[in-house]
Amino acid sequence: MKKTLLALTLLSSVGITVPVQAVTYHEPNAQMEANLNHYGAGVENWEEKRFVQFTMADAHLYHHWAQVENNPNKAMPIKVLNSFDPAKVMLDDVIPGHKISLYDVMRDRASIQNYVIMNKKGEVIAEDYWNGTNKDTLNHIMSSTKSFSSMAAFIAEEEGLLSMNDPIGKYAPELKGSEWANIPLHYYADMTAGVVKLPKSRDGYHWSNYAAGADGSWDSSMPSAMGYNGHVEKDGKLIPRPDANGEINSFSEYLSKVFVKQAKPANPPGFGYEYRDINTEMLGLAVSRASGMTLAEFYEKYLWKKGGFTSDMAMYTSVNKESMASGAANMTTRDFAIGSFLMVNDGKNFKGEQVLPKKYIEQVKNGDDEVKQAWGRISYEHLLMPTAFYKNQWRTVEFGGRKFSTMIGVNGQFSAFDHKTGNIIALTGAYREPSGQAMVLLYVEQVILNIFNQLDK
Repeated sequence: MKKTLLALTLLSSVGITVPVQAVTYHEPNAQMEANLNHYGAGVENWEEKRFVQFTMADAHLYHHWAQVENNPNKAMPIKVLNSFDPAKVMLDDVIPGHKISLYDVMRDRASIQNYVIMNKKGEVIAEDYWNGTNKDTLNHIMSSTKSFSSMAAFIAEEEGLLSMNDPIGKYAPELKGSEWANIPLHYYADMTAGVVKLPKSRDGYHWSNYAAGADGSWDSSMPSAMGYNGHVEKDGKLIPRPDANGEINSFSEYLSKVFVKQAKPANPPGFGYEYRDINTEMLGLAVSRASGMTLAEFYEKYLWKKGGFTSDMAMYTSVNKESMASGAANMTTRDFAIGSFLMVNDGKNFKGEQVLPKKYIEQVKNGDDEVKQAWGRISYEHLLMPTAFYKNQWRTVEFGGRKFSTMIGVNGQFSAFDHKTGNIIALTGAYREPSGQAMVLLYVEQVILNIFNQLDK
């Protein structure tokens, strides 16, 4: 018997619990922070639009972070075909009579840092890496994390740990007595729980006014409480950086001290879609409490070690190991594409093993009458994409004669799959203006739609 196995056997025999998760937790890299500070950036202000081209690549290094391991024995082999060249695709420019290459649109105008185009078989049709990145760079995918967190929630349901029909109050006693407590989880998954007005943010917070005219998707205290903007020392201990609502040291405290006191449902559940990150945090909280794991540990056991992902990933955490379900993931662009590969292959990895529930994928692709009606009632998004809907933390779009579903991050992080062909486009951008008309149409119309159309040829 090997010494390691003998040691584990002895520990078990004396009643000592042996951890089965391989997630490891790490402190920020001081040199990374110092390098960013040279340009006026750092963990406190990394998400400001003027800094995103410095801060999106290997972004976990200037945070506290969890390393989520893949399974090398189940890593999908990557065959690179390089059969598509965006430099050869010429598009009409905004200048009348002038042409511009798709390559230049992607690299220069859209500020895409890298991309992977993959077919349904998992073969890489094309990829490029710009702005100092490469195939091993862990890119912060911003709100595309939401789609992975919803995968986790539906896996938890499949495992019998929770039901999407459960009221959130079953997992969040902090909401007891509030109007939020009895709203079922599936409304939070669809962003139709009634969250519109958010608690106050700190003065001048840069997410408070999107280019498209909508309010920010979160208030500043929620991410601060979860270590998103770093930590400060108090009485010899690190605590999350205080924000507009004072010292809030965990998501639990945020719910009980801030959210239930400052936010109430604006409408009945299911009435209207409005994009608010707290919805995803409710899902993450339910997964964590139902499973007894941190969100990073659940990701690793049920998703990352089974899905065929080729590399470890990273998740921002606070000092108490909390991760934002709505925006903490850092991964390679190939793995970002593999997230959609699972969707186009009915939830199965490249070995044919079921990883995601098939019903979850069918709901994302087809939606339902309730979410389709909710799409245009509150949010501005229907003005840009009238024939779309939001289901299970994915946007499904009918545009230009094509139907596709996509994860979306606010600075141009997309992993989209075409319903007809199963082709996949993963883009990790550093677009300086979060959201808005220019970003959405540039990425969806100029890049994604054109690539899907070209692949048809």
